[in-house]
Amino acid sequence: MKKLLILFIFINFQFGNAQNQDTVVLEPLFDIGLHYPLSTGDNFIANGYVGLIGADIRYQFTDTRLVSVKAAVAVDYFDYTFFDDVNGGAFVIKPEIIGEFNIVSIPKLKPYVSLGYSFFSVSLNTSTVGFDIINNPDPVIQPNDERFTDTQSGISYGFGVAYDITAQFFLEVSADFIKLDLDGDISGNRFNENIHTVSMGVGVRL
Repeated sequence: MKKLLILFIFINFQFGNAQNQDTVVLEPLFDIGLHYPLSTGDNFIANGYVGLIGADIRYQFTDTRLVSVKAAVAVDYFDYTFFDDVNGGAFVIKPEIIGEFNIVSIPKLKPYVSLGYSFFSVSLNTSTVGFDIINNPDPVIQPNDERFTDTQSGISYGFGVAYDITAQFFLEVSADFIKLDLDGDISGNRFNENIHTVSMGVGVRL
């Protein structure tokens, strides 16, 4: 009888532990955000485009006491405004790896750095003879409202900080820098190579 009582207590103890393990709350693995991208600096995108909206998604694939590492993709849309008779815009697509630092003393504050390879993809309609996207004579846009499309790419990096309003919702501000890998007549021209943006937005952790 005594052995049966000990066995019963042991089984109940193990069952209780299993229940406790099943009720452990997992940390969010996904971040989804919306933001407003603002182009800055002396470059072609700041002179000829206006940011409208951006969105991003991040997946946390490892976490340590010091840093959480995330794979992310952000997409920003900019409206073209340089010529009145040209309409269209550009997408800036930023696949990147993010290192988000964990500050034990201020757990709601989450500064981070990012590194990636970004794409600038433009699509415009124009009737302006000889118009080109960044002073490149090839290709030359012809009249009759032909659509001009072009994609350039380059290394990108940035930094930012998020602040948790609740366990799910956060505010965020970030700065990103892209150096396009150009060739031809515009290679080496910092005005045409650099994209600088500052973004402010909100997000949710899932």
